[in-house]
Amino acid sequence: MDEQLRILEMIEKGQITSAEGLELLEALRNTKETAESAAQTTAVQNPVIRKTNYKFLKIKVSSDNKTLNVSVNVPIGLITALGEVAGKVLTHIPPDARIKMEAKGVYISDIDFQSIIRELLNGTLEDPNIVDVEAWDDDSQSMIKVKIYVE
Repeated sequence: MDEQLRILEMIEKGQITSAEGLELLEALRNTKETAESAAQTTAVQNPVIRKTNYKFLKIKVSSDNKTLNVSVNVPIGLITALGEVAGKVLTHIPPDARIKMEAKGVYISDIDFQSIIRELLNGTLEDPNIVDVEAWDDDSQSMIKVKIYVE
């Protein structure tokens, strides 16, 4: 039976005064508000994590003048092997190339590849776009675009 109705019936039967009934109704309302607020807080603190089953890690490199066009699709199953190699590959980037990249705002050493790979495999990566870089290449006189993402 509804608590509010029960309180009103108690007032009607003379079991409690109308002032006592009013206090009980107010307490009931406050209890419901507190419960709703707690539920909302819990929902904000523990959001539902949406999982996505990615199939491929995609790497696309292209240039405005069409002299460069590379597309690589890596099955997600191979990502664990890539994760082990990623740290080692970073050490083989020539210092002059690293300096050029950093001058253009690309700091490879700041990328936590292990964390990205873990989120990819778990399906919890928030944004499927991992890397999206555009840089002017003086040699080819064109804009080079590098995009790494998952689908």
